[in-house]
Amino acid sequence: MKTTTTLVLLGFLVLGHVTVAQNTASLDELLDRLHGNHMGSIHDVFSNDEIAQLRAYFDEQTSSEPIRYSGGEMLIRTTENTQANLANIDPSNLSMVEIIAPSPLAEFEGAGATIPDSNNAVIVDNNNNFYLVSPSGDYEPIDQIQPAAGQSFTGLEFTSDGALYGIATDGMGSSALYVIDIGAGTATQVGTDNGLVVGIALGRDMNNNLYSYDIDTDMVHRIDRVTGIATLLGPIGFDAEFGQGMSYDGMGDNLVASVFNSDTFKPELRTIDITTGASTLIGTIVPAQTFQFAWMSFLDPTLGVNNLETTPFLVYPNPANNVLHISTELAIDSIKIYNMLGQRMLSQTEGEAATAIAIADLSRGVYSIHITSGTVESSLKFIKK
Repeated sequence: MKTTTTLVLLGFLVLGHVTVAQNTASLDELLDRLHGNHMGSIHDVFSNDEIAQLRAYFDEQTSSEPIRYSGGEMLIRTTENTQANLANIDPSNLSMVEIIAPSPLAEFEGAGATIPDSNNAVIVDNNNNFYLVSPSGDYEPIDQIQPAAGQSFTGLEFTSDGALYGIATDGMGSSALYVIDIGAGTATQVGTDNGLVVGIALGRDMNNNLYSYDIDTDMVHRIDRVTGIATLLGPIGFDAEFGQGMSYDGMGDNLVASVFNSDTFKPELRTIDITTGASTLIGTIVPAQTFQFAWMSFLDPTLGVNNLETTPFLVYPNPANNVLHISTELAIDSIKIYNMLGQRMLSQTEGEAATAIAIADLSRGVYSIHITSGTVESSLKFIKK
């Protein structure tokens, strides 16, 4: 059990940024403040000067040699929370992160996951507002989806069948698993509270077993996605504080976490043993900075479609109600419409350069239309009114 109460820390989570006292604190006071149950941003707890003081102390105390990451060629999509930038991390080179675009959100981005067979991601902030985020950093509001009273989502993960799960906590001893229906805007609790004090981050393995860990006890649990029951695996092996992320690397068959390690005061990338819960250090993420990554999700950089940049095409109207018209200079082979979970909703074959597709039966929301012509494919999003 950590030293500080989660009741105070929930205030950090719900109220957003707080003003840190300007009086100079001693190192002992800073260390005592550090080892609590901090769920949100490091800047909610420490000033810039205090962060610099802690960095100097830990740089003298700790050193580690990272192992070589044995995963595939995937990138990690994430948000660098201290500066609120959408970013990519190359696991084979943790010395820097690629900044994609500034986040437009005022609230802390605590959880996110890449949609299967897509380069889009779903992100949720501390007020349970969900967004669709493109690889270039465009944020589109989806809905506010509420878990149980007082809880906020701290982890999201898609299973391979396209189902979206989330773990939510109130920071005071209540954590639960949810099935999230983006289209309906609902979160359905799976079973009862799972016993984690402050469940944070959510990941899976190749068999769609779900995993989370508790930043109060620093213990890893397997969570049954049918019953919601959590099974204790063992200690993660470090003092986890602030936002944490976790995701499955399908190419390397690894459960990987972007952690903030209060034992070293550094953001780290670690693999997690799905049998024992023990984590193994891959390396420190940007050692020269005190960054924070409260969610992560693997991204296949080769996934996507060829863009018909030299072949103009028109999709109208947008937003649309009953009929969507498509016109291009090339004969259209096929048209497919997907929802934002990557599920195919409509499909039809063509042979002309202009056509119309009936969408009256689609529910309101954002969709992606994929147009194939020969060996190339183009896609764009539209709104169904």
